[in-house]
Amino acid sequence: MFRNWLAGHLEERALKGSAKEVRRFVGGLQGTGDRDLGVIVGCAAVVRVNMEIHGVLPAGLFQRRALEPSEELGVMQLRINRAARQLAKIRQQADATGAMVWSYSLRCLNLPELRPLGREMWGELKRGFEHAEEALREGETRNGRPFDRRVWAEWRLIPPGLDPAD
Repeated sequence: MFRNWLAGHLEERALKGSAKEVRRFVGGLQGTGDRDLGVIVGCAAVVRVNMEIHGVLPAGLFQRRALEPSEELGVMQLRINRAARQLAKIRQQADATGAMVWSYSLRCLNLPELRPLGREMWGELKRGFEHAEEALREGETRNGRPFDRRVWAEWRLIPPGLDPAD
């Protein structure tokens, strides 16, 4: 009985902590201008495609309606977080933020109680959609090479289940 109570208590604390982190991220997005959100959306697309190409994430993960078991999603989230830390370490903050978009998206998909926050997050990100193509063009110019064609085909991708309630 005590073990069940303890497990429930720890699970509830973890959920509250997760919700607090996602809320903080959404709050940051709310205070971000539309053009800067366009940069984040573009970076998120590039980072996601690169993580799929390099095997950090399975291809098409964020396009599926049926997801892997929670444990596998947790491992994938840890991989994304590691990539975000590496990007931040080399001072690629916009790319690190783009990676965190996917980390928090995965968390919201994995925990149904957080889906409303995930929809809110994507509602904020969607404000940047009108500026994302310009940001991607600027990124290609800065890098001196084109992005993978999937970036251009999939930059508008919103994970099923996290569509904002327009």
